[in-house]
Amino acid sequence: MALVFSSGSVTGGPRSASKILDAARDVLSGQGYAALTIEAVAAAAGVGKSTIYRWWPSKEALVADALAQIFRAEEIPDLGDTHAELRCAVDMTIDNYANEDMAASLPALAAGLLPHPELLARFREAFLHRKRENIAAALHRGIQRGDLPDDLDTDLVQDIWAGTILYRRLMIGSPLDADLAEHLVQLVTNRPPLLPHRGAGARAVTDP
Repeated sequence: MALVFSSGSVTGGPRSASKILDAARDVLSGQGYAALTIEAVAAAAGVGKSTIYRWWPSKEALVADALAQIFRAEEIPDLGDTHAELRCAVDMTIDNYANEDMAASLPALAAGLLPHPELLARFREAFLHRKRENIAAALHRGIQRGDLPDDLDTDLVQDIWAGTILYRRLMIGSPLDADLAEHLVQLVTNRPPLLPHRGAGARAVTDP
């Protein structure tokens, strides 16, 4: 069990920590992020608030660790097939945001950490950096094979993938299925033509 925000030793050891993290996810599922409190988690875990505060300095830190345990960020295997590797990358991102607790809590959690730059930096390290580095490695392998353009912006690709998935999950409720995954991969591998900029000489395109 890797604790991201834990600040020290905990009475009861790893088993107590695991129990607290399980309780935090249970409260999160049942009551939502806004209603989650340290008191509620302590009651669900059968521990005192002081025990939780010995490990985690705040609600945000506790929730971040609870979610980190279910957040996928593993390396993308070198399959010798760029399309297959990018499907692994997109599927991993979909799996993360298909999780109801993760999708509903991450935006609120990030907002709650904004006033705390140190915690926000640790949050980004736990949730974003390793995953982005692993996906970027797969994209760079595709570039080296000649399957992807040399000037591909790997950061922007990941922003587009994650932004699309999270928007569909939270805002419009579109399915996060294999069709979506395939279309997101094809955005990169097929390099669709750019739409013309609207401006002088450009005709606005409207729905039929």
